[in-house]
Amino acid sequence: MSHATPRRELSGNAVIVVFFAFVFAYPVWSAIGNLLVLPDFYAVQLGVSSDRVPWALLWAGVIVPVLVFVLGVALGWRRGPGAVALFLTTGFALVSAINLDIFALYSESRLQLVVDILTNG
Repeated sequence: MSHATPRRELSGNAVIVVFFAFVFAYPVWSAIGNLLVLPDFYAVQLGVSSDRVPWALLWAGVIVPVLVFVLGVALGWRRGPGAVALFLTTGFALVSAINLDIFALYSESRLQLVVDILTNG
């Protein structure tokens, strides 16, 4: 049972949420950059149309960190600052693992696209 006052617990939650908002901002910022730059890269460097861009992967990179952050805050908020920190730390580890998977899938799809271009012209 927590002996912290509700005001202290609320401010503790808020500090942790703000800190993790900055931590989660990097994967979101990076994914938005990919979403904006990669379609042009595909067009200029590979000479393919936008329908060959892995849009689902690009959008997943933007949406997943935001959803995990909101879910972590929602699950931990009423449980106190320690729970918020634990949920958000776990959430960031999950986002990092998912981002690695997205990167691997993107690399595989780009390699397959290059092979298709080389073999089919």
